[in-house]
Amino acid sequence: MRDHKTYLIVDAGNTKVKLVFFEDEKISNQVRIDANDLEKLKRVLNHAQIDQSILASVQSDQATRKLQSMINPSVTLSHLTKLPIDLSAYTTVKTLGADRIANAVAAEQMSANNNALVIDIGTCIKYDCVVQKKYLGGGISPGLNMRFRALNEFTGQLPYLEYESFPPLAGTSTKEAIESGVVNGIIEELNGIVHRYAQQFQPLTIFLTGGDAKRFDKALKNSIFADENLTVKGLYLILKHNG
Repeated sequence: MRDHKTYLIVDAGNTKVKLVFFEDEKISNQVRIDANDLEKLKRVLNHAQIDQSILASVQSDQATRKLQSMINPSVTLSHLTKLPIDLSAYTTVKTLGADRIANAVAAEQMSANNNALVIDIGTCIKYDCVVQKKYLGGGISPGLNMRFRALNEFTGQLPYLEYESFPPLAGTSTKEAIESGVVNGIIEELNGIVHRYAQQFQPLTIFLTGGDAKRFDKALKNSIFADENLTVKGLYLILKHNG
């Protein structure tokens, strides 16, 4: 007989599905699989003893229904899910991403003063603000790779580049100029947005997450809490809230 419960968090993106297991309030295991590799998903589920689970999906409705039938989650996150924060200020709550909801929940619960700003740097850069348990909304802008790709696709001669390292401010070649515009542009955006939120809401705790977060955490002028698992921690808190 087991003396602890196992909670499964399934964060289903368009290309990867992340499965995170929690035991005793801590992450005990993580598995990433290709979104179309349903056989591997079955194998992982068949070898796991799960007490409760939550599914958060940005996949199509059809693909999400497939995942639901395989996982049989205790909770499938949507705008109708019971949450520890209030989403009513967001006018298009039906289209609010599951990752943004989860990030906001985690940040609010982990903030000592209940005022939090989350910056999630991935495909897009997403800003989400919670003040006294009320989700106020935020912003979405192009992420690092999207900016590099746009410069290539929407011009006739600029090359497609990928992030290599922090560039100088004044690039002395076309390559360096693109890198400077993209990378330093993101840094200035981040610091500018943080400054404006901090002017309006004090005290404010700032959280940083997402696949490209580590590339920019040292460039932020304000004190931040960097946590690559912020989204899954938020999903875990939502699952517990619905238990």
